[in-house]
Amino acid sequence: MVVGPLLPAAPGEGVGDPQEFAFSVISIEPERNPRPRGSPSMRPGLQEEDAERKEGEQAYEDENEMHSRQTGPRKLDLQAWASDEPSFTAELNRIITFITRPQLSCPIVLSPGETKASQPPADPPRWLLCAEDWLLPAADTLCVAYSFSMDGGDADFLKTVSGLRCEVHSFDPSNSKVSGGHLGNSLVSNHDDRGVVHQHKMWLEWRAPKRRKQKTRGNRGSVSQTLADIMAALGHHTVHFLYADLLSAEWRVFQNWIESETLQSVHHIVATVHLQWAGFEVGGTNEEVLRYWFSVLQGLQASGLQLVHSSAGEGGSVLKQTVEHVHSSYTLSWANTRR
Repeated sequence: MVVGPLLPAAPGEGVGDPQEFAFSVISIEPERNPRPRGSPSMRPGLQEEDAERKEGEQAYEDENEMHSRQTGPRKLDLQAWASDEPSFTAELNRIITFITRPQLSCPIVLSPGETKASQPPADPPRWLLCAEDWLLPAADTLCVAYSFSMDGGDADFLKTVSGLRCEVHSFDPSNSKVSGGHLGNSLVSNHDDRGVVHQHKMWLEWRAPKRRKQKTRGNRGSVSQTLADIMAALGHHTVHFLYADLLSAEWRVFQNWIESETLQSVHHIVATVHLQWAGFEVGGTNEEVLRYWFSVLQGLQASGLQLVHSSAGEGGSVLKQTVEHVHSSYTLSWANTRR
């Protein structure tokens, strides 16, 4: 069995130790929604008709539906093994090397919460945006920024892109101030009086859209769409700055971006990758999962993304194994050099 586009999701994979992720924020509660088959899916808005559920609780999909993912004209290339035979250590080492060594040097950057470019700060921040002139929007271009976050960790990002006078869209399926359903349902708010943030009760999808049942008790739920569909609905051909902390859905989302070639329209990405467990709809042995992760990272690079900055998060486990000198998450800053 292999991972990536050829690998079926392992039944039960991703339910994991609830202490490792704050899944309650997005109301993914496997113990309250047992199913004989299938794997968890971070798809806010696909709720079953159960009046006793909490608002925003998510439903599972049948296993035979999980592999109908949206793909474009290209496929993810599964990389060769790091050594002659599958090795956890060898696979992990090349991933850590890849995500901790910047590929693009930027002498001028935008730091978290800052709106003026400067030299990189002495204390490494959580993320950086490369502020070289050739990587920033032209002065007469309205920049567009998207943020996908549920823990408020994007506050500094919103401050920075708002200060750049970008058109900013914040996506959070747990946002109780906004009704879900479609992109027209948004809340516009001033952010530090320097820009406008459009708030949406929505999340990122990595599969082809499916026909969904309409709720009869008002539009309580949120919805999920692919990045390409969100951009099309909002009338955006380009996203200049994108922030994403997808709580382990990032691997399949990245794969969708690679296969659909959406990355051609994104200039800067700040994203957190989580290593504690395989991720949504990712299965296989630990070695196969690591090989798949590395294949995704290689796909991002092949799409034009160059690593600008890497910041380690908390924890020291990879796929539920304690590993010295390795962290459970990394926030990565990329710039697209092929735009």
